[in-house]
Amino acid sequence: MLAIPLQFCNGIIPLQIFLAIGVFSCSEYLGVFNKTTNGNTSNNIIAIELDINKDEEFGDIDDNHVGININGLRSVVSAPAGYYDDNDGKFHNLSLVSGKVMRLSIVYSQPDKQLNVTLSPAEFSDTPLEPLLSLKQDLSPYILEEMYLGFTASTGSVGAIHYMLNSVSGPEVDYPSFDISVVPTLPPYPKKVTDKTRIILAVCLILAVTIAFVTSLIGFLFYMRHKKVKEVLEEWEIQYGPHRFAYKELYNATKGFKEKQVLGSGGFGQVYKGTLPGSDAEIAVKRTSQGSSQGKSEFIAEISTIGRLRHPNLVRLLGYCRHKEDLFLVYD
Repeated sequence: MLAIPLQFCNGIIPLQIFLAIGVFSCSEYLGVFNKTTNGNTSNNIIAIELDINKDEEFGDIDDNHVGININGLRSVVSAPAGYYDDNDGKFHNLSLVSGKVMRLSIVYSQPDKQLNVTLSPAEFSDTPLEPLLSLKQDLSPYILEEMYLGFTASTGSVGAIHYMLNSVSGPEVDYPSFDISVVPTLPPYPKKVTDKTRIILAVCLILAVTIAFVTSLIGFLFYMRHKKVKEVLEEWEIQYGPHRFAYKELYNATKGFKEKQVLGSGGFGQVYKGTLPGSDAEIAVKRTSQGSSQGKSEFIAEISTIGRLRHPNLVRLLGYCRHKEDLFLVYD
């Protein structure tokens, strides 16, 4: 609620409010009443109600009306929102949810003990002569020497936005003049999300999640494959090791270590014949397991001795390979 100190005195107190009503907010008691305080004579509240929700509990005439309320939510007098044409006197309806800017004029004459309320389109240069609502009642019992002029809005279960664009007030007999061109424009309404938009967003979300999942899966498989073939050097390899072959090279050279490539077998393991990829060099590959009783120790011993010897009568050790639990020696 916006509150402005207001001094009341004898005479006419006019108030012009420029407003537009659109759509969001809640609570049927306008933010100033509740079940206990609604209707209390001690409230000292006089309100002009712009109502877009018909509430049977408070005797609303429809869901688009203006009312004068005193100390509570049940209007003393109300009428459908609109104005009377000065030319022919015809009544024209105004929709309070149209989003259009409107002018609300409130004038109370203490000598006449009359409260007039007029609603009109904002572009009208003059306020219509015939008021929308007119209440002939002495309001002095409800008016204190010092009170507040304020604005509050709520719509119960129905959403709405009430924009108070400007207001002017004063004790003059005539309505205060106001240049409508200086009234700020309404902010744009939030765009309604259509079913088509929801479907597009859902498809985009599913597509994004799918792409992220596939990308992650490919990355994981690539990592596992790289980890699978990755070979880590041990300390003895750095100290004694000759050329180290990649497992893939020996796998291709022996055609996948097929049985028909076996030259022989012994305590150390099996020996395969093969041809190095990219050359015609024939090789012999001795394969054993690190888990065997003599496998790793003999493997290291052979590398550290034969790997350093060069003699025409000795088989030349070209290199070695380690893959998982398997050990390989490659001979010329």
